[in-house]
Amino acid sequence: MTDQIERSSAKLWNRDFSTLWWSEAVSFFGSQLTLFAIPIVALQILDSSASEVAWINTAAGLGTVVFLGLLGPWTDKVRRTRFMSVMSGLRALVLSAMAVLFLMGSLSLLALVIAAFLVSGLTGLYDSAFAALLPSVAHRSKLTTANTWVAGIRSAGDIGAGATAGILLQLLSPVALFISDALTYLVSALAVGRIREERQAPPETFTFRGYFLSLGSGFAILVRDRVMRPVTLSIAHFNLFTAAIQSVYVTHALRTGSMTPAEVGIAGAVGGIIGLLSMMAAPWVWDRFRPVRALMATFMLPALAGLGMLLLTPGQVVSNVLLLGLSPGFWASCVMVNITGTETLKQLLIPLEALGRFSSASRVLTWGIDPIGAALAGVLALFLPTGAVLAAASSGVVISACWIAASRAVRELPLLSEIGKGSD
Repeated sequence: MTDQIERSSAKLWNRDFSTLWWSEAVSFFGSQLTLFAIPIVALQILDSSASEVAWINTAAGLGTVVFLGLLGPWTDKVRRTRFMSVMSGLRALVLSAMAVLFLMGSLSLLALVIAAFLVSGLTGLYDSAFAALLPSVAHRSKLTTANTWVAGIRSAGDIGAGATAGILLQLLSPVALFISDALTYLVSALAVGRIREERQAPPETFTFRGYFLSLGSGFAILVRDRVMRPVTLSIAHFNLFTAAIQSVYVTHALRTGSMTPAEVGIAGAVGGIIGLLSMMAAPWVWDRFRPVRALMATFMLPALAGLGMLLLTPGQVVSNVLLLGLSPGFWASCVMVNITGTETLKQLLIPLEALGRFSSASRVLTWGIDPIGAALAGVLALFLPTGAVLAAASSGVVISACWIAASRAVRELPLLSEIGKGSD
């Protein structure tokens, strides 16, 4: 309790938040390196089709559903710092195994599918524990700023990961990429273990009945909460069509736009820089606009970025890099502002002792829908050009705000700063 009182009056950048922040930067860099690299490895090394790449993304989404659906309650039952270290260590093992398979000449599409499944599932558990740990190292009055800085490093991770993956694959080999990725997870595992975590209540005696009851408790909270339920449904709707866009846009850039992996990586860096610059706008938006307006805008406007990718033209290297950078950059800016607000809302409205379970339950829905979107893109890519798939998915993004517009509870929310004061 003393620690919490001290933190309530301390500045945001205390020892524990600083350590959590940079360890998350390293972990997220590793996650993005993996997600960016695996489709390119499949396309460039294994000569996979657009549909096969979409199935890799489907496997990644299924990993999230399985891991969070079965293991999510552990984020509230054990020390979160230790749990996060274990998740990062296991991800390092998976990527090391990929490097060994490549050196042995045994790397296959199936191996990449399994790697995507495992890394995505472990990352989902890591992020759920992270979301539950953050309010214990940053006071509630500082959560909007804290979540802005977290969103900022995730955009910065997009910059470094996209460029690094593209360059490593262009100049070296997948081995260098997989080893670099594994090292980021090891560094994160060591760093997060240094965070001083508040003492939790002694764990309950493990029983299968109690554990399975706890599996549903996060979903029960989600269903009952009049604010977080429509917010979560909008995120899931948005992610459904985002997954479809992500499943084909790299293929569209490489094949329709005739871009190289390095060009795609540089474009990713441009987009990441744009997204990072929007970090300064996120607190301004949430300080001045009520959640209903900010959420509707940040759910609908990213559709413009998806449509912008349709303008890629073979042979126009500079314009393609700029266009592919501006499109994800604008997307990242909207998402950064959105995540800052939705994460803060969750941390303000959900009790700390249930935050891990709630985060896992909501991610089962919001991340677990990714394989459906990826599978949808994979099926459409069998019959339609990737440009048509991008156009259809962008149309779906626009209507993701309907859940927010229809919710009276969200429409009546005051500014986030007022919610924070009311919860102290």
